[in-house]
Amino acid sequence: MKIFLLCGCLSYGSLFAQLPIMLDEKFDDNQNGWPVGEGPTYEAKIQEGKFVLVTHVEDKGRFVTVTPYLDARKDFSLEATFVQKSGLVDNGIGLLWGREGNQYNAFQFSSNGFYRIYSPQLKGDMNKWMPWPKIKPMPQPNRLRIEQKANVLNFFINDDLVTTFPALNVYGMGVGFVNNTLMVLEVDDFIFSHQVVIHLPPTSSPTFQKENLGSAINTEADEVSPKITATGNALYFGRKHSAANQGGVEDEEDIWFSSFENNQWSLSKNVGAPINSAYANNLIAISTDENTMIFTTREGFGLRERTADGWTDIKDVGIRYTNEDEFIEGNLSSDGKAMLFTIRNTDNVQYDTNRMERDIFVSLKDKDGKWSKPFNLGTDVNTPENEYSPFLAPDGKTLYFASKGWPGYGDADIFMTKRLDDTWTRWSEPINLGNQINSLDFDAYYTVPASGDFAYMSSTHQSLGKSDLFRVRVMKEVKPEPVVLLTGVTLNAQSNLPIGASIYIEDLATGKEVGEAISNPVTGAFRIVLPYGTHYGIRAESIGFFSISENFDLTDVKEYAEIKKDLVLAPIQVGEAIELKNIFFEQGLAVLKDESKPELDRFILFLSNNPSIKIELHGHTDNVGTRSGLLKLSKERVKAVKSYLVKNGISPARITGKGFGASLPMQVNDSEQHRKLNRRVEFKIVAK
Repeated sequence: MKIFLLCGCLSYGSLFAQLPIMLDEKFDDNQNGWPVGEGPTYEAKIQEGKFVLVTHVEDKGRFVTVTPYLDARKDFSLEATFVQKSGLVDNGIGLLWGREGNQYNAFQFSSNGFYRIYSPQLKGDMNKWMPWPKIKPMPQPNRLRIEQKANVLNFFINDDLVTTFPALNVYGMGVGFVNNTLMVLEVDDFIFSHQVVIHLPPTSSPTFQKENLGSAINTEADEVSPKITATGNALYFGRKHSAANQGGVEDEEDIWFSSFENNQWSLSKNVGAPINSAYANNLIAISTDENTMIFTTREGFGLRERTADGWTDIKDVGIRYTNEDEFIEGNLSSDGKAMLFTIRNTDNVQYDTNRMERDIFVSLKDKDGKWSKPFNLGTDVNTPENEYSPFLAPDGKTLYFASKGWPGYGDADIFMTKRLDDTWTRWSEPINLGNQINSLDFDAYYTVPASGDFAYMSSTHQSLGKSDLFRVRVMKEVKPEPVVLLTGVTLNAQSNLPIGASIYIEDLATGKEVGEAISNPVTGAFRIVLPYGTHYGIRAESIGFFSISENFDLTDVKEYAEIKKDLVLAPIQVGEAIELKNIFFEQGLAVLKDESKPELDRFILFLSNNPSIKIELHGHTDNVGTRSGLLKLSKERVKAVKSYLVKNGISPARITGKGFGASLPMQVNDSEQHRKLNRRVEFKIVAK
C-alpha cells in the first residue's frame, strides 16, 4: 500500500460536509461507559471535563475504547484533542479505530514532532514514524482528526492534512484513543461522526428510560438471557461465574429465578438441581404455561417437563443442527410450534471461514410433532455480522433480536421486525429501538410478557457489575400485536378435581392445530396465549376421558385481555352426557358450518377408537320461535350431525337421536349470551 505524503503544511479544514454526529463526548460525566479505574501500571478517570490517562511504566501504554456502530464501508470521521501534561515525549499518543482485542488501526503523534499510521495491514516502512513540523510540544494541545470518504482515509493534525491513502479494514467496532508509554495525558472533545441512517420508530409516543432491576437480581457477576413469563410475574435468567452457582465461580452459568411480589422483585434464587449442575446450564426457553423448560445439549435441544414430583429427565426435542460457534441463544414461540436460535454454519447469509458470526435460524413443528430442518431467516433479518438473542413475541409475528450488522448506536443493538408471511423468510425492515434502550455497549436479550407493556433486557451499560438486567416500558410503535392470555384449570367433569392434561389449540376456520400446552400435573393449572384475529377451538386431552372443547372468537379483539376459563374432561362412562361445544349451524337452519369439521372429525376418531360405544345425540335450541318449529329444528340438527358421522364411516346402528327444542335449557333465556349456551348438541353414552 502506497502512502501519499504531502509536501508542506496544507490547511484544509474538513474535506467534506458535516457527517451525522454519533458521539460527541465532552467528558462531563461517564454516561457513555468509558473504561475507568486503575491497575498496576495505569490510572484512568474522568475529571474536570477531561479523560485523564496516567501510565506509570515506560513503553507500557493503555487502550481506551467504546464501541459505537462502525461500518467501515461508509464515510466516517474521528477526532479529539490531546494534551500531554508530563512524561516521555518520544512515543505515541493518538486515535484508534476498528479495534477488536489487540488488533486495531491507529493515527498517532509524539510530542517531539513525529506521527505515524499504524495497522497490522501495513508492512515494513508503512508503519514507521514520520516528522511533522506543525505538532505542538508538550504541554500544548494537539487535535487529531481522521476522515474517511469514498474509501480514502485523510489524516489531519491541527487542521493540516498530513497524508491520505486507501481505507483500511477494521477488526471490530472499537474507537477511542491510546498512549504507548509513561505519561500523564488529557483527552477532550472526542467526536465520532458516521454516514449511517438508523431506522428508528416514529416518535409519536414518549420514550422511556430503562430501569436497572436492582440488587435483588443483579450482582457483580454477569446476569444474562432473561425469560419473563407470560404473566410478567416471574423472571428466569442466567448468572455466570457466581460463587453461588452450583459449581461455584468456575460454573459457567446457572439458572436463577425471581418473582414479582408487592410491586418489587424478590431476592433471586438458584433453581437448584436437577435443573442446574456444576457446569454451564443454558436455558433456551420456558413455555407459556411454565411446565416445560428447554435447554441446549450437545446433540441439539433437550426439554424437561414438570411432574408431580419435580421435573423429568432431559428428553431430546428432535432438532438437529450444525453450529461452528461455541455460543447459541434461542427462543420457543408461545404456541410451541417454532424454535428460533442463533448458529453459525454454511447456511449463513454470508459464511466466511475466517470470521465467527451467527445468523438466526428457525425450525418448525408439524402436525405430527416432528421438527423441520432448521433454515435461515434470510437477509431481511440476518447480516454479515453477528445476530443474537431472538425473541418471538406472543403474537407469533413480532421478532426482537440483537445485531451488530444493522446501523445502530453501539456494540450490539436491539431491533424489532414483523413476520410478513408463513415462509419465515419475509420480514419488515428492522427498526432500531432507539438510544433510550440501545447504548454504546452490548444490549441484547429483549423479552416481553403477554401484555407487551414492559420489556426485560440485558445490558453492560451502567450496570452494577458486568452485564445487568433492566426493565423498560415498551413504546406503542414497537409493541407486539395484542393477544389474549387464557388461564384456567383442567378438571374432571364428574368429580370437579384437577387432572393433568395435554392442551391443543386449533384454528376453527382452517382446522389447523396452531398451539399446544400442558397443564400442571398436580394443580391442573394451565396458561395459553392466543393472538387476536382468529376463532379458536381449545380442548384438553387425558387418557380415559373425552375432551369437551371450548371456543373463543377473537376475530375482533383489538387490545390485550386476560380470560379465565376451565377446561373440562368427561370420564368415558355409560350415562354420561357430553356437549359437543364446537359444532356450529347456519342461523335458524340445520346446515353445519365449516368450523364444525374439526370437532366432528375428532368425535369420529373417538368413536372409531372405541368401537363398542353406542351414543344418543341430543339437540337443543333457545326459545326464539314457536315450540313446534324449535322442536323440528332440534331434530333436524341431530340428523345433520348423524349424517356427517355416518358418511365418515360410523355405523348408523351405533347412533340414535332426539330433539328437545327449548324444553331443557342450560340457562334462563334472558340474554343472547345465555341463549347461545342453550343452542347445543350433546351426546350420551348408552353402551360401552
